[in-house]
Amino acid sequence: MKRKKWSEMEEQTLLNKYSELRNSGALAKLKTREKKFKPVADHVNTVHHLQDPTNFPFKWTWRDVSIKVQNMRHQYLGVKQKIQVSKDDFNWKDGENHWVNFLKYKEVFGDVELDAKGKRLCENMDVFGDCGDLGFGIDCEDLEEKEEDDDDDDEEEEEEYDDCVGGGGGDGGNGGMGFARMKKSKKGFGINRRLRLMGTKVSELRDVVVKREERKRERQFQMEKSEIEREQNRKEARLRAVARRYETKEWLENRELELEERELIWARREFERRRRLERDFVDERRRKLRMEQEREEEEMEWRERMVGLQIEHEKQMMQIHAEACQNQMQIIGVMARLVCQFFGSASDGLGGALGALPPQVLQSLQHPGGLSDNGKPDANSPSEFL
Repeated sequence: MKRKKWSEMEEQTLLNKYSELRNSGALAKLKTREKKFKPVADHVNTVHHLQDPTNFPFKWTWRDVSIKVQNMRHQYLGVKQKIQVSKDDFNWKDGENHWVNFLKYKEVFGDVELDAKGKRLCENMDVFGDCGDLGFGIDCEDLEEKEEDDDDDDEEEEEEYDDCVGGGGGDGGNGGMGFARMKKSKKGFGINRRLRLMGTKVSELRDVVVKREERKRERQFQMEKSEIEREQNRKEARLRAVARRYETKEWLENRELELEERELIWARREFERRRRLERDFVDERRRKLRMEQEREEEEMEWRERMVGLQIEHEKQMMQIHAEACQNQMQIIGVMARLVCQFFGSASDGLGGALGALPPQVLQSLQHPGGLSDNGKPDANSPSEFL
C-alpha cells in the first residue's frame, strides 16, 4: 500500500483553515478532536483532492489531520533546533530552507520552546542514555498504532504472568527467583522490541531526512532555475526594450525623412503651380496683347479701307459731276453752234448777243473738250471753233 504523504500545499491549506477557525472562535466551541479536525480535513480535501486527484491522490480524515498537527509540532522543533545559533538566538529566515511552512506554523500555533520538548519526549533514557525521540514527526499513522498495540501486548503479558505466579502457590523462594528471571527476560524482550521499533523509526526518519534533503535540493534547483529564468527574462526584456527604442528611433527618423520628402514634394508642387500660373498669366497677357494688336491692325486696315473707299467715292462723285458739267457744256456748245449757224455770222447782231455771255462759256463753247478729269478746262487743248 502506498504511504500517505502530505504535500506542502496541503500543509499550507491545513494551517490557513486551522487559523481561520481559531480566529473565528469556532474551535473553542468544539470539544472533541473529531469535531475540531473534521472541518479542516473536509476543507483540504475539497481544495486539493476533489479539484486535482492526480497531483493530490490522498483523501484525509480527521485523524490524519490530528496526527499531522502533532507531527508538524515535532517537525517545527526539529527545524528550530537546526537553526539555533546560540542559546536564545535563532536564524528564523533559514527555517524556510528546511521547511517551507516553518514560519506559517509559527504564525498559527506560536513558538514552541525546545526545553519543553526535551522534558516531554525523553522517555527512553534507560536504553540510549539520552532522549530517544529525535524530534522529527513522521506522517505515518500505522507506526503510532503499531507502537500502541505493542504497549498493550506488553501490559497484557505482564498481567497474565502475574496471575500465573500469584495463583501457583509454590515455594516462595523458587517462585521469587523464577519471577525475577522471568521478569528480566520479559524486560529484555521488551527492550529488544523497543529497539526494533526505534530502528524502524530511525530508518524511516533517515528516509524522511533524505527525502527532505532531496526536496531541499530540488527547491534550491528550482529557485536557481527560476532565478536564471528571471534573469534571462530580464535580459530579454531589456533587449526587447532596447530593440523597441531602436525601432522607435528608426521609426521617428523614417517619419522625419518622410515628412521632409513630403515637404520637398509640396514645395516642388507649389513652385511648379506658381510657375505654371505665372506662365499662364504671361501667356494670357501675350494673347491679349496679340489680340489687341490684331484688333488694332484690323481697325487700321478697316480705317484705311474706309478712307480709300471714301476717296474713291469722292473721286467717282467728282468724275460724275465733271462728266455732267462737260455734258452740259457740250450740249450748250452744240446748241450755240446751231444758233450761230442758223441766225447769222459773227458780225451780225448775234455777235452782240453772244458778247453778253461770260468769257468762260464762250471759251468752253470754243473748246468743247477743254475740261479735264478734275473739272478744270485744259489750257493746252486746241480750239475747235476756228
